[in-house]
Amino acid sequence: MKKIFCLAAAAITALCVLTSCTSNSQKPTANVFSDLPLSPEVRARLAALDTVLVMPDDLDAEEQVTFIENQVMISPLTSAELLSLAPIHTLDPWQEWAEALPERQWDAIRMANRFMRMQFVAMGEPEDELQWVAAVRTVLREYADKYHVTEADALDSLLESMDYLAAGTQADINQYCFISASTEYYRTLDTYLRLLEQQKDAALKGLLYDEYAAWNRLNKLRHEAYVEIMRAGEWYSALPMEFEDMYAAYAQERREVLEKEQAVLYRGGTCTRQHPVVRTADWNHYLEHKLHNYDSKYAPLAHDVDSTARAWIAIRQNIARQLPQKQGEAYDNLTADYHWVITNSDEHVPMEYD
Repeated sequence: MKKIFCLAAAAITALCVLTSCTSNSQKPTANVFSDLPLSPEVRARLAALDTVLVMPDDLDAEEQVTFIENQVMISPLTSAELLSLAPIHTLDPWQEWAEALPERQWDAIRMANRFMRMQFVAMGEPEDELQWVAAVRTVLREYADKYHVTEADALDSLLESMDYLAAGTQADINQYCFISASTEYYRTLDTYLRLLEQQKDAALKGLLYDEYAAWNRLNKLRHEAYVEIMRAGEWYSALPMEFEDMYAAYAQERREVLEKEQAVLYRGGTCTRQHPVVRTADWNHYLEHKLHNYDSKYAPLAHDVDSTARAWIAIRQNIARQLPQKQGEAYDNLTADYHWVITNSDEHVPMEYD
């Protein structure tokens, strides 16, 4: 994925380098990785590979570490493996600020580094992303225990520690928006994980996980459509910021519905349907009329979104059938309303992220 969510400009550039594995100028990793700060887990997996891992030329030390970890840490990851990743720091503030920062601020910056570092390795597979959430909880708890605050406060401190970026160049601001979107996405996945953790019925828990995985794929395809179709051919310095802001908006939109689903599943909550039917969309029609720059060359993407949406709705309907009647009806209503939002709302960055 790492196309999954459109990274800030610098991250996109680095990613293009890191994933260009088919270059003719490749060299065996064995010649270069011995002095890199790889975790024991990565070294063990690397030693166990039955094929030679090659690495593109011209990567700096950090890019080499990231490349190896992304190649070796094959899904599924564990939260322990993520927590053991080498502490590569790329978000340090400007040098002139360094001496003025108190210990708590430095701890928050280090926490932000771990948060983004683990995400960069884990992002992509739904299960790996939940393991990222579990690992981040540990990181937040360590900070929260040290400074006697809540884990929610720790996450706020993580984001606030990056405020220095928001007053910098456009590239700095783009990076800040990437981190901000990542924290928003974390909050949504954390809500998903809590919903799963509360479910005691194994069969229903399996269905809820399937719903999460299907939504995860749909969310990424939806954002890909936004990037590839609506903004096709566009480029300006603030565009990565807008990509991140839209991804944050998607995450928040899903979390608001998830919180209602928690109430329905575990607290006897109800939901009145705001829109008339649960339906699959004609995504070609949707993309053509809602996203400018639509062209027939995007038909495969439209097909992927359509089939993924159908699979997601089918799982949710199956969940509704497993619930008591009134709970099932409320769950169906939430399906209808959320699906209507993603197929009928205008694709622009909401005011709160503008």
